[in-house]
Amino acid sequence: MTAAHIALADSDIDAGVSLVPATVPAGWTGAASSACQRQLDDLRIVLAGLTPLLNAAISAMSLLDDASGQGGGVG
Repeated sequence: MTAAHIALADSDIDAGVSLVPATVPAGWTGAASSACQRQLDDLRIVLAGLTPLLNAAISAMSLLDDASGQGGGVG
């Protein structure tokens, strides 16, 4: 993974979060509506969990870049 990939992932996460509605449409009722709402809630939790993982990847990439810049071979 490169810094460019990480930047793209960050923008993809933001786009994904913005596209997932917080609630089902008001006109939806019944068991299917409740099930869909649970899925939306779960998806929003998963998407929120991606940000800390992305931050860890950014930190790791920075450490790798620093080590490479000091002439230390990695691998």
